Amino acid sequence: MSAAPAAPRDFARHNEEVRLVWESYDAGRPVRVPFGRLTIGPRIWVLDPALNTSGVTWEAMSNDPRLMFDTYLSYKHHLVHRVPHDIEMGVPSGAWEVCTEFVNVTEEAWLGCDLAYPEGQVTATVPRYAGDRKNEIFDRGIPGPFEGILGRVREYHEYYVHRARTEEFHGRPVKVLPPCPVGTDGIFTVAVGIRGPEVLEDMIADEPYFDRLMELITTAITGKIRAWRAWLGMDARPARGGYADDAIQFISTDLYRMKVLPWQKRFFAELHGPGPHAMHLCGDVQRHLPTIVRELDVKSFDTGYPIDFARLRAEIGDDVEIQGGVKVTDLVSGTPAGIRAKAREILASGIMRGGRFVMKEANNMPPRTPAANVAALYEAVREYGRYGG
Repeated sequence: MSAAPAAPRDFARHNEEVRLVWESYDAGRPVRVPFGRLTIGPRIWVLDPALNTSGVTWEAMSNDPRLMFDTYLSYKHHLVHRVPHDIEMGVPSGAWEVCTEFVNVTEEAWLGCDLAYPEGQVTATVPRYAGDRKNEIFDRGIPGPFEGILGRVREYHEYYVHRARTEEFHGRPVKVLPPCPVGTDGIFTVAVGIRGPEVLEDMIADEPYFDRLMELITTAITGKIRAWRAWLGMDARPARGGYADDAIQFISTDLYRMKVLPWQKRFFAELHGPGPHAMHLCGDVQRHLPTIVRELDVKSFDTGYPIDFARLRAEIGDDVEIQGGVKVTDLVSGTPAGIRAKAREILASGIMRGGRFVMKEANNMPPRTPAANVAALYEAVREYGRYGG
């Protein structure tokens, strides 16, 4: 995110507007489309030299809980002062909310994949079970829920909790949120991550192997989530659940229904009550969404791109929440006028029908996104996203 100032100067006025926007939205009588729930994280601070003037690297932050804690607070301070959207801005009235930051690598690393730290990027993993190593995953078996990298996550979370007991930041306390092992990046996505693209061939050419792999991953993930919920004192089986599985963008809807959907059904059945549920899906997934609504009772989607908003609203109905908006490549390289025009086009598409649309970036705000483009998107929502004339 560009360091240029873009946030409202009158935080009290902004925060009152935000309160009214979300109260009306949650009550089913929205006054305007909210612009919030951005997918955003410390990488916008760490990977932007204009903000990260001390030169903290992602690798250093990932291997030092003290540095991770301090970096997260620096990011949050930037977020609430320089990134205008429908959240409380300025120093919070309550507490600064922080969590450990390991991005989307913990499950693959836990299952045996090596970590990599590409220059100028966040942590990545390398598929361990590609090629003729495909069966090593079964020899290795399912690790304990607090082993390997998940042991490090627990250690860091404990450091956060201990430090937060006495920590103040700009005169406010610090609240620690649950860490990533209470969720998942998705059963099929993890399969692609640990096996690589060959798993797409396995689905058809070696179905017994594919089914065995999905059984292992599903058992591992559900067991891991149960153990972490218990350790954190969380509800063992909440009525509603969240899920993600971006890799379904690589397969047809027929393959999705036959080879992936049954495992997702098992996930929700074992870990959650009747719903309705929420799902994050990046990429070219729109063809799958009607099936997911019917089969998994998902009533909220966090989308990426490409999305045909007019067709999507017609396909899944007016009562399903859609979070989405201008794609991040446009936000990074476009102009404020262009962003404004794209936002207006989305809002005029029919997606607002039913009052269940939340505008955001699509999907995951990149570092060095021009602040003026974010401000243009927000102002377009405030102007063109109003209900009732």
